Amino acid sequence: MSEEQDAQQLMMQMQQTQQQMQEIAQQKEQTENEIQGVKKALNELERSDGDEVYRQVGEIMVAREREELEDELEERQEDLEVRMEGLEKKEKQLEEKIKESQSQFSQGME
Repeated sequence: MSEEQDAQQLMMQMQQTQQQMQEIAQQKEQTENEIQGVKKALNELERSDGDEVYRQVGEIMVAREREELEDELEERQEDLEVRMEGLEKKEKQLEEKIKESQSQFSQGME
């Protein structure tokens, strides 16, 4: 391959990696919003009285045992936090890949 083709290939790889970074950023934002929603729901449950609470499922409200719903929400929060950790790890890997590609591109241009 010629230097020009190598440079074009590196540019394409960097663009793909940057696109992946944008997708990860969107997924992180969505996951963070879900985490905040779960935290808010757990706070509301702490402030509420009684053993029976209601949860919206689609267009209807369904009665649930408070403790059962708390357990479900706490599990959901843990799952989301694990997902966030995975996204952050992937983001760091992509950042390293971009730095490496930029370095290779700079060396190729010299």
